[in-house]
Amino acid sequence: MAVIRTVLGDISPDDAGITLTHEHIRYAYAGCEYDHRSTWDFQTVANDIAHVLRGGLSDYSIRTVVDLTPAELGRHPALIAEVARRSGVHLVATTGFYGESNGMGIPFYWRRKSIEYLEEMMVRDLTEGMVYDASPTATRAGIIKVATGVLGAKPTPIGPNGRRIGIYEERAIRAAARAQREIGCAINTHTHPVDYSVTNPGIELLDILEEEGADPGKVVIGHPFINGTIEQLKAICERGASLQVDHIGIPWHHDSAEKLDELMAELICALTDLGNLDRLVFSYDRFFNHGRGPVTEEEPEQFNTLVSFGYLFEQFAPRLEKKGFGKAELTRVLVDNPRRLLSF
Repeated sequence: MAVIRTVLGDISPDDAGITLTHEHIRYAYAGCEYDHRSTWDFQTVANDIAHVLRGGLSDYSIRTVVDLTPAELGRHPALIAEVARRSGVHLVATTGFYGESNGMGIPFYWRRKSIEYLEEMMVRDLTEGMVYDASPTATRAGIIKVATGVLGAKPTPIGPNGRRIGIYEERAIRAAARAQREIGCAINTHTHPVDYSVTNPGIELLDILEEEGADPGKVVIGHPFINGTIEQLKAICERGASLQVDHIGIPWHHDSAEKLDELMAELICALTDLGNLDRLVFSYDRFFNHGRGPVTEEEPEQFNTLVSFGYLFEQFAPRLEKKGFGKAELTRVLVDNPRRLLSF
C-alpha cells in the first residue's frame, strides 16, 4: 500500500491534496543558535507558523507542505510536528544535506563519514525518526534532499570528479541514491542558477544518482527555471526526472518577481506544449520563520520570508491562465504530480 510519510505519521496519497514541494518551516544558518539576538520562543513561533498555514489551508486549500530543510540549515523535528498539529496541514520533513560550498552544508563531522554511513543515517531518518541535539525522536522524514552549487555570482569550479559537484556533495548524492533505492522515497534537489550558464547541473546530479541505482522518476530537480534554458529543462525531463518551479514571487537572480514570473510562465507553457506537464511541481521556497539576528541594511530580510503565501494563487496562476495553462493543468501540477512523487 502506497503512503506519504508526514511528521505525524503516514497518510494515504489521496489525502495529500494541493501540495507545495519545497518550503522551509524554520530556516537558520548554522551558528545562529549562539547569537544573543537570534533567540526565539518555541510556542510563539509554532503559533505564528501554524496561523499562516491554516490560512493557506482555508483560503487556498493547501493541504500538504514539504519542509525541505536539511538538518544543518535549522531543521527542527519537534517544531515541524507541533506546527502540523496546530495547523492541520500535512508536513513532510527531509533528511539529507545542503551543498558544501561556503561552509553552509555538510558539516565537518559528516564530511569524514563514508557513503555507507551517510546512507544508514538517511534510512534511519526515514524509518525510525530524525535525531535532534544528539537525541533520537519519533518524527520521521519523508523525503531526501541533496544539493550542488555555490552561492556566489560565478559558477561552481569543476571538481575532481569532472563535474561541478564537490567531493562531499558527491558522497551525499550517492548515499541518497542508495537510500532511495532501499526505501522508495523521492529525492528533491538544490541546483544553483549560475551553474546553468556553463553546464546542466540537473543532468550531472542525475548521472550520479543513476550510477547508484536511483529511480529518476522519483527525483525532482530544484531551481532549474531561474536560469535554465528550454533545452536544458527538456533534457532533464527526457531523463525521466521532474522539474520544480520555485521562487514564485521571489526574484532570486532577477531584478523583479515580475520578470522571473514571466520567464517561468513562458517556460512552463512551452514544456507543457511538449508533453511534459507530468514532470512539473510548484513551490515558493518560502521561509516561514527565519532564524537570524536583527534586520539591518547590511543584512536585509530576504524575499523568501516576505512573499505572500497566497501569491501563487492570486498572481502567478492568473498569469498562467492567460497563456492557456488553466485549472486542469494547475491541478495536475499541484495535486497529481506531487502525490505520485511523494508516495512510497
